[in-house]
Amino acid sequence: MSNAREAYIAGLSGSTTYTPSSTNDGTNVAEAFSAGVQTNQQNQNKPDIFQDTVSVQDDGSFQVEKNPLQQQLENLETQDQAFNLINTLNEMDTGGTSGMGILNPNLLGYIKNPLADLGAFTTDMNEGRNVYQLLINKMFQGDNDRMRGALPLSFKNVNPEAVDRLRRIGPTNFVDPNLSQGFLGDAFSLITGDNKAAVNLSDFPGGGIAELPNFGQAGLDFTKEQGFRNYGKIIEDLITAATPLKYGKMLAGETMGGLGDLYNSLYPNRRDDQDELDTLIESIDEEDVRTVEGDKKKEFFFF
Repeated sequence: MSNAREAYIAGLSGSTTYTPSSTNDGTNVAEAFSAGVQTNQQNQNKPDIFQDTVSVQDDGSFQVEKNPLQQQLENLETQDQAFNLINTLNEMDTGGTSGMGILNPNLLGYIKNPLADLGAFTTDMNEGRNVYQLLINKMFQGDNDRMRGALPLSFKNVNPEAVDRLRRIGPTNFVDPNLSQGFLGDAFSLITGDNKAAVNLSDFPGGGIAELPNFGQAGLDFTKEQGFRNYGKIIEDLITAATPLKYGKMLAGETMGGLGDLYNSLYPNRRDDQDELDTLIESIDEEDVRTVEGDKKKEFFFF
């Protein structure tokens, strides 16, 4: 077996390193190993911008170098990290709409599971969505700068050492137990307005809101092409249809989740109704969206 064939098989099998035999048979071993690695990644439907590369080591062996974006995707732990990756991808040329790289079926299908594994962090203290659903929801917003309903929050301006210990007390309000002044101190701070234990994300730049790209008409066209359903709009229409128009439309737009307590006080059955709708939606199978590349069919599942 030639060195080139052996190298290609090694790369195709998923090996991260390969050392050719000392006998040089005149073949291009580096190119063969790289071709095997690339074919293996294509078989996994890995988009080009996530694919690893191959480097030659000092001892003549070959090493697969992990793609930084792939590492970033695999190590997502917070919503802020996910939003950062989404915004980065959207600025790249990924074969999608010019200037909006995230609007690419292959790429979106590839990053779906890591994003869906992250619970959304929004102004709704009872938020049940995940980051992938927030992204799809944003695509439905057209030219609106901010998505409908509960808005995503960001901890990027909060002291990293304090984030894990913060206790939530409101849509954007938190308390740092380590800085608590005790009952008397907290009571006195109500008069002075200076509570060192209080953390309000709305006091930070941008109001503490995490921003996703504004997809405009391109986003609307993409959601239609992929067969996505705007469940958020469906829920809003169903809820507001059962309430007086004067109050329902006002409270179910930007205030849904943000001023939920006020809405619930006016319509105490709203939460039960929405829970029933959420259960109904969860029972709906995910959309099966198929794209055809040549003679090869690929299946992608979206919210």
